[in-house]
Amino acid sequence: MITFSLNPVAGQVTRPTVRSCVESATGQSRTTEGSAPVSGELGGVDLSSIQRKIHSDVTAQGWSWIWVFDPAAERPPFAYSIGFGSSFDHPDVVVAGLPEETSEGVLASVQAMLAEGIAYGDGDTSSDILEGFDVQFRAIPQDVSISNLAQASIFYGERPFAALQLFWPDGHGNFPGEENAPAWLSDRQALSL
Repeated sequence: MITFSLNPVAGQVTRPTVRSCVESATGQSRTTEGSAPVSGELGGVDLSSIQRKIHSDVTAQGWSWIWVFDPAAERPPFAYSIGFGSSFDHPDVVVAGLPEETSEGVLASVQAMLAEGIAYGDGDTSSDILEGFDVQFRAIPQDVSISNLAQASIFYGERPFAALQLFWPDGHGNFPGEENAPAWLSDRQALSL
């Protein structure tokens, strides 16, 4: 679980305090979606350096994650897991609109829950991911998954995969799309890259 602090007026997220279940994943290397691919061979399949890293992480740790951002900062960044499907028989998880380190902590917290046998589905709420806040999980349509989660699509290949988006609330517990939720909350969590 990570400590999460949000200024509900400005919509600014502050740096989290990372707790023990997240610390176990801090040694995991990050890979940015925009990295230049380098050709290589792994098991007879030509893979980019990104895919080699993903395969290595999933083999060693059961999952990997990708940080996706718009260099012009016109659209919110997002991060997503890769490997939850193959390692936990669980949809991969996407979190949008948070800083990179917070996103990694959120995904590591989800992975820790999956390792304990807790699973999430469309419409589920959890209080075990962000300290003091519930989070919601919502299914991502397959066409959105394929277009936005490029590295996951490559990793899974022809195998279908599912993804859930984890939504975080504003400082008052409102989620995107709810009546009292501020517009910035939905804007920050839109998957629009």
